[in-house]
Amino acid sequence: MDDTLEDRFLGTLFGQAVGDALGLGMEFMSKADVLWYYPTGLNNYEQIVQDDHRKRWLPGDWTDDTEQMTMILDSLLEMKQVDICDIARRFWNWVFFARGVGVGNTVCAVLEHPDYSSNPHAAAQSIWEQSGCWLAANGAIMRTSVMGLWDFHDRNKIRANAEAVCKMTHFDPRCVGSCVAVSVLINALVNGRLPDEELLGEVQSLAKEYDDRIEPFFEAALSSDDIGMLALDREEDMGYTLKTLSAGIWALTHASSFEEGLTQVIHQGGDADTNGAVAGALLGARYGMSAIPVRWLDGLTWREYLKRVSQELLLMVIGQQG
Repeated sequence: MDDTLEDRFLGTLFGQAVGDALGLGMEFMSKADVLWYYPTGLNNYEQIVQDDHRKRWLPGDWTDDTEQMTMILDSLLEMKQVDICDIARRFWNWVFFARGVGVGNTVCAVLEHPDYSSNPHAAAQSIWEQSGCWLAANGAIMRTSVMGLWDFHDRNKIRANAEAVCKMTHFDPRCVGSCVAVSVLINALVNGRLPDEELLGEVQSLAKEYDDRIEPFFEAALSSDDIGMLALDREEDMGYTLKTLSAGIWALTHASSFEEGLTQVIHQGGDADTNGAVAGALLGARYGMSAIPVRWLDGLTWREYLKRVSQELLLMVIGQQG
């Protein structure tokens, strides 16, 4: 097995988990709040302020972002295919029996739909249409990293899988396009490609096929060295899927290390755990698990679980190639 491929593969999953767990410390904060609570910056989980929102998790816990990703991962390991009804069952049990902490409004609304267990896509479409075809939250892009690893030798399957899993809860084409973009990017990075003009152009063109509204957010992330231009903490749209996409693209193309990229993203506040999860997955796919600071890896509450299932997935995916 190629050691660098393994490093980037595992880096994707651990990068997401670290970005989520650390980003929780600044979730729903403005940049001014971030400076107030963390005047010297947030550098480890123990620093996370224990207010009413954050005290629901232990320092080093990941949130619903990575919880949903690992449910997809567990389903892949058990079913050995993308089985949306099995994933839907896991989501439903987590929300209504395990009382999934932090789950978003869109996901809850879709899971409460009477058709959800038998036809998740129809349920998600119904909720989206009831919103006036406007719901485009970031609750699907936050869990899509693992879709870039399954069937990772076949880009067309990655695209189809990312679409299918996104539309289980988020039917809007902006959500679907952003999930496909992140999944395809992760796949390319794990396979050794650099985030150069050629790759980014391919992914941008692919995303645009879903919705023209994606392109300006892609361009905004690429065009400015100042991440503040993305206004990630703006209250009215901090949970927008294209905001999270732009955060991930910015980190991937402007940072020179995993730590630099993730730190820049989460210190913007806003939906910092989700932005951190996506940026962390992309940065991990580029730089590898070996580039993630040890203190962040060691501090993950569920590190041993994630290590086990990530290794199982890696072996299964490598087996797909054989």
